[in-house]
This record gives sequence, C-alpha cells and structure tokens, in this order.
Amino acid sequence: MEVRIGVLILLFPFCCFSQKADSLYAYQSFHLTWENDIFTARDRYYSQGIFLQYEHHNLNMKWLNPFFLRVPDIERTLKSGIEQKGYTPSTIQSDTFLKGDRPYAATITYGNQFFSRSLSKNYILNWGVFVGFIGKPAFGEYTQKTVHKWINSPKPKGWEYQLNTGFILDLNAGYTKLFFTRSRWLRIELGDLVTIRNLTIDMQVFGRLKWGYIGNRRQFYLYYTPELRVVGYDGTLQGALFVKPSMAAVSAKSIERLVGEQQVGIYLRYKPFYATAHFHYQSRLFKYALNHMWGGITVGYMLWDNLNK
Repeated sequence: MEVRIGVLILLFPFCCFSQKADSLYAYQSFHLTWENDIFTARDRYYSQGIFLQYEHHNLNMKWLNPFFLRVPDIERTLKSGIEQKGYTPSTIQSDTFLKGDRPYAATITYGNQFFSRSLSKNYILNWGVFVGFIGKPAFGEYTQKTVHKWINSPKPKGWEYQLNTGFILDLNAGYTKLFFTRSRWLRIELGDLVTIRNLTIDMQVFGRLKWGYIGNRRQFYLYYTPELRVVGYDGTLQGALFVKPSMAAVSAKSIERLVGEQQVGIYLRYKPFYATAHFHYQSRLFKYALNHMWGGITVGYMLWDNLNK
C-alpha cells in the first residue's frame, strides 16, 4: 500500500483544492478539471487551465504523517497533482507586441498539499509546496493552438512575445474554519491562504457556502465561494522573480493590489463517480484591464477504503 501511494504522489502531483473533506471515511480519488473562457464567450487573459489530481482522504501512513501539521484529533488528507495554465492578451489576433496589455504566459506546476483537520475543533491547517516552470517549457502556445484547432477557432498570434522562461518554487500555508459539519444540507467555511513564491506573493481570504444534500456516496449541492486577494507580486503579469525581465511585463505600478473573485458551481456525486461545473468571476488585475469570467468542468472517480454510511 505504501509503495502504491508513493508512486501515485510522483505521478499525480497537486493541482487545485476546491473541495474540502465533508465526512469521516477514507477514500482515494482521481479527477480531471478543464477551465476555459470559451464557456463565457471570451478569449482573453486567463484563457485555459488543465488540472489532474489525486487525493487520499483520511490517510494514516508512518512515512507521510510527519509532513502534516499537528492538530487535535487529526484527520489527514493529501492532494497531489499537476496543472497547466495559459494567459493571453485582450486580443489573440495581433502578431505585433501589445504594450500595456496582459502578456502571453503559461505555467506548469507539480506539487503536494497537506491538510490536517481537527475533528473536535472543526478547523483545517494546510500547507503545500510546488515546483514548475513559466514560459516555453509550459507548452502554453502548443496547448492553446491545439484547442483552437479542435473547436475551429482562429489561430492565436503573438506567442513569441510571451514572458521569459523561469523556474517556479511555491510555498503556501492556510487556515480554514468549518461550520455545520454534522449537517447534511448546509456547510460554511471561512479561511485564508498565504502564498510566497518567486511567481506570486499574495494573501487570500475566502468563504465557501454549500447548500444541498451532502451524504457520502450521494451528494448534490450548489456552492458559492467569494474571495479577496491582497497582491504583492503577480509573476503571470510581471514575470517570475530572479528571471531576466521581459519587455512584455506589466509594470508594478499598474498592478491592482486588491482583487475580488467569486465562483458559483454545482457538485454531483453518485457512488464512485462525481462531477462539477462552475463559473468564475475575477475583477481586473491591472490598470486599464477588464473584469474577466470563465467556466470549468470536472469529472472524477473515487476508490473507497471504507465507508461508515
């Protein structure tokens, strides 16, 4: 069992962590998420994200346990995966450099997130570490052009002006308070996450409301997540730290230091299968930019170790 989990951690590092543990049983799961602004009839800024994730909930393994922060009555969850994100200017049909616009950029990252939930105190402490690249090694140009070919959209122009290649090292830590954890119809979460890396330095404060039926093998609920970010540095606009500056980078004085985001979605689970669909709103990230929206879908499969209900 330990060898199998170790291999999975290497193959499926951390990507996103939108769903928190809701009940006291153990499982492993895999899911694939695709985000794209095609769902909102846009083609600018954050244009696409692809996420592959492995999760082990209620984990108890001697060689992994020391990586989890200590809390009373601990329940451990490991999330591992890989993600690729692509960013474009306000138009993808210009083959000349667009000064003052969002630059072309792409990132690919690998990592692990460790969640320690206190069952008696109803809170979660988590931390994560990620490595990856920004620039050509992230294959953003290839991915976007391939998707546009599939959906018969115009070929993007201007990727030769993308931000310079750099290495990404990311550390983060967060706290989440859980409310109504015994309810099958309502859940509320409030938390924060601090990220320090050579790509992004920011602090997030968020809430999450879940309303619907929340069982174990069967779930159906709507969720709403508002978020406020305080931005110190955004490498997807300014380029990674300790990397040769790019002429396409947005100047520091143009960066918006307070960014608001909202996500609304639906989550469905029936036995081992689950799926989500969501829309995401983001306020402008820099001077003269526009607000942005995109959508996403997730499909996943669960492997239960045990089930209480």
